[in-house]
Amino acid sequence: MDKIDGMRTFVAVVEAGSFAGASKRLGITGKLASKYIAMLEAQLGMNLLHRTTRSMSLTHDGRTYLEGCRRVLNEIDLLDMSLESSSGLKGTLRVAAPLTFGETVVATAALEFMDTHPEVTIELELSDEYVDLAEKGFDLAVRIGALKDSSLVARKLGEARLMVVAAPSYIERHGAPSHPDELSAHICIRDANNPDPNRWPFVIEGQQVQIPVAGPFVANSPPACLLPTRAGKGIFICPHVFLDDDLTQGRLVQLLPGFPSRTIAIQSVQLPSAFRKPKVSAFINTLRKHIR
Repeated sequence: MDKIDGMRTFVAVVEAGSFAGASKRLGITGKLASKYIAMLEAQLGMNLLHRTTRSMSLTHDGRTYLEGCRRVLNEIDLLDMSLESSSGLKGTLRVAAPLTFGETVVATAALEFMDTHPEVTIELELSDEYVDLAEKGFDLAVRIGALKDSSLVARKLGEARLMVVAAPSYIERHGAPSHPDELSAHICIRDANNPDPNRWPFVIEGQQVQIPVAGPFVANSPPACLLPTRAGKGIFICPHVFLDDDLTQGRLVQLLPGFPSRTIAIQSVQLPSAFRKPKVSAFINTLRKHIR
């Protein structure tokens, strides 16, 4: 075993939280990852990890060695990156993104990035589920809304405004509210991703107000909520990044334009070990331009 391979395996195991996750990230078997850690511990003459059948944690020596490994590997990566930057970006970039946002904005950004960097292969996986970057081996993910994992490195790409919309057929049957207070009397489609799906935020006379809403449909996905909204089943509050085609083609109409709601951060997240890779940074810059 090369010492550097052992160090990379050790860092990957810690960041992924398991040998299985590290093996997927590194493209090796779990058995080989475990063997590398055992050989590294034997070379060092110390235990780096406490292992039980149900958990794994760093020893005191392991915490110290982890920081040293990250410094050494970072210097190696910086050297590799200096060569990569001089000869152009290369390799594979694995990106995870929400389904609808990924099909539009992220995929368009990827197309431009491929034209600029033809030797980079982009693998884009679209899902409304939050994927584990370490376990699945992603270089970065695009996420809309509050972040759940504080161990990831986040970069703000832009903001999405919440916009109230309804189909013309709904407005014909039920009328359009002229004030947020009137939403309580309307059928509302609710997004479970919001901090409180049953209360929608508005700025009224300079004050942040939570308006209670109710309705027969709730889902944890804006695209899923848009299906009954387009069908005229209710009013929906949605990040504007999902609405461009619907508003342009007249399938949906904006309501309450004089009462702004809150904005939601659009961010990229990545593991600390991927923070300074040139192709990751370059793709983030391309994404930021498209989102703006």
